[in-house]
Amino acid sequence: MGRSLLIDTVKAVASQLIVLHHLSLYAPMADWLATAWPGFMAFLHQEGRLAVQPFLVVGGFLTVHSLHQRHLHSPLPLVWQRYLRLLPQFLVALVLVVLATWLMGQELAHEDWVSPLPTAGVLIAHVLFLQDVLGIPSLTAGAWYLAIDLQLFALFAVLAWFTARLDAPLANRVAPAVVAVATALSLLLFSRRPALDEWAIYHLAAYGLGALAAWARLHPPARAWWWAALALVLVDAAWDPRPRPLLAMATALALCAGAHLRWTAVSTPLRRAIAHLSDMSYSIFVCHFAVILLVSGLWNRLDLHGVGPALAWSAFAWALSIGVGVAVQRLCDRWMLRGRAPALGAAR
Repeated sequence: MGRSLLIDTVKAVASQLIVLHHLSLYAPMADWLATAWPGFMAFLHQEGRLAVQPFLVVGGFLTVHSLHQRHLHSPLPLVWQRYLRLLPQFLVALVLVVLATWLMGQELAHEDWVSPLPTAGVLIAHVLFLQDVLGIPSLTAGAWYLAIDLQLFALFAVLAWFTARLDAPLANRVAPAVVAVATALSLLLFSRRPALDEWAIYHLAAYGLGALAAWARLHPPARAWWWAALALVLVDAAWDPRPRPLLAMATALALCAGAHLRWTAVSTPLRRAIAHLSDMSYSIFVCHFAVILLVSGLWNRLDLHGVGPALAWSAFAWALSIGVGVAVQRLCDRWMLRGRAPALGAAR
């Protein structure tokens, strides 16, 4: 699918909310800011984590579009490709986190959110996205999401491989039905058990709603499953209101109604900024925790106090998170281009 104004905006805004959420959660400057703006800081601290829900919904929506009408001989190559897409930025983020921990370890020794310098085994577990299922404390705030993203994508790749073996009309009916049932189970059962949050089934409700929104646009017969899923979310909300499913539903509804909207031909500063932040959102997401470590350590080392300095240093950390994310994304883009060059040359 082409570039979507709505998807770009969701990714850009959600990534920045996650950065601000983690600043409010971990950075020592947040304590000072809370004295001046208690309501706003409480919102970032408590509700900012909900910004992950739109990412999950968009992920499910885009996965269906990418797997649509693909005839897979095996899901493994597709899952491997997904892993390789997630890995480069995360490797750089791990290096940055280790460096920041080494540099600021003494200043942050009393903070319970800072992990010790990792062993080789801990690093390997992170590189394989297995840290949570193995019970290893995460080195960075974004690691859990990558593992969940890969698990969810793998489930959909297996489903695409299975349905590719069926006739097309049957496949178009079976896949949405399977996802609708799985979404219902996640919504009603699995998402209510926090002990399962390191597994895809806990987060499948949001991802599944995004997938069903995509199918509702691609295959009219699938709309019955889409509307059934929405009705179930509303019933669940009437019984036990929870913000995560409601936000996921709202995002999925927006995608179903407006994902086809494209940017106008006129390039404006706002358009360029949103598109740029959208392109860099993944890199910003995985790299910003290292910046929080570094800035928090410097704040403690300099023994700073006051609302004014806290606001300035928080703004600096936010801007630096974006800058580091952009730099890491460009670095990884160059790596991937160099990796493709020999293959392209050989193809000629």
